[in-house]
Amino acid sequence: MRGLLEQHVPHVYRFALRLTGDWHQAEEITQETFLRACRHHRRLREPKAARVWLLRIAVNLWRDQVRREKRRPEQVSSSMDEQYSPGTPPEREVTDKEDVQRALEAMDLLPSRQREVLYLHACQQLSLAEIAEVLEISPEAVKASLSLARKKMRQRLSDVCRDRFPKV
Repeated sequence: MRGLLEQHVPHVYRFALRLTGDWHQAEEITQETFLRACRHHRRLREPKAARVWLLRIAVNLWRDQVRREKRRPEQVSSSMDEQYSPGTPPEREVTDKEDVQRALEAMDLLPSRQREVLYLHACQQLSLAEIAEVLEISPEAVKASLSLARKKMRQRLSDVCRDRFPKV
């Protein structure tokens, strides 16, 4: 069981970081997620669903914390792991990093539900059904939130979208 869960640590941590906007809080949520998962490992009936199960635990921990503190998550100022090929020109790398940073900042400005849905879909590559399970909402609510999040992201990043994806 331990090996099955350990492979999901990076996914849970990055999700917790997007939720909290704070490295220390993300570490705490990640640790607590895995402590609870170990304590309640019998509740995981299907090993293939481990990532979804862990992400659901993490989001529930975060929501409990927000309810207790009654505060909005802080904004994340650092970008996620980025990988560039060795042949990427330095000026392109700088532009790409700036674009990623702007996208993350724009994502942080989204309402929490839209931010969670967009992150789980775009970064964790979960299906709409899996997102609905993690967030305990209907698939229709996931679709609506994802649509609104994408629309707001396109508006906030219109210049990047225009430069990267010019209409032919």
